[in-house]
Amino acid sequence: MRALALTPRWIGGLLFCLAAATVCGFLGHWQWDVAAHGSLQNTAYAFNWWLFSVLFIAFWFKALHDAVRRDRLAAAGLSPSGAQLRPNGPREPAATSVAIPLPTAQEDPDVAAWNDWLAELNANPRS
Repeated sequence: MRALALTPRWIGGLLFCLAAATVCGFLGHWQWDVAAHGSLQNTAYAFNWWLFSVLFIAFWFKALHDAVRRDRLAAAGLSPSGAQLRPNGPREPAATSVAIPLPTAQEDPDVAAWNDWLAELNANPRS
């Protein structure tokens, strides 16, 4: 995990998240000062900013954890879902889609009525 976290991409992500968390923390402090005048709404906003601050850091750790897990599974020859990968790549889908024929206007009067209504709307557009 340390080797991955010390790559430039992850250090940049960490610096961004720390900067964003710091800004959110300062905004929460500012909002708290505004709330000192007795506004419950501003108090709620202050806690909201502090929550955003925590979520930025949590997001970074979650993304790092997912990347480490993905790398470990790939090294073991498994897909993220835990399925065994073929040596030459992922498996083909087991099931194929089956085309279901749709009723035509000659077979279904409801389809014919719908098509007639659409043709009428096309002939007389409402601007």
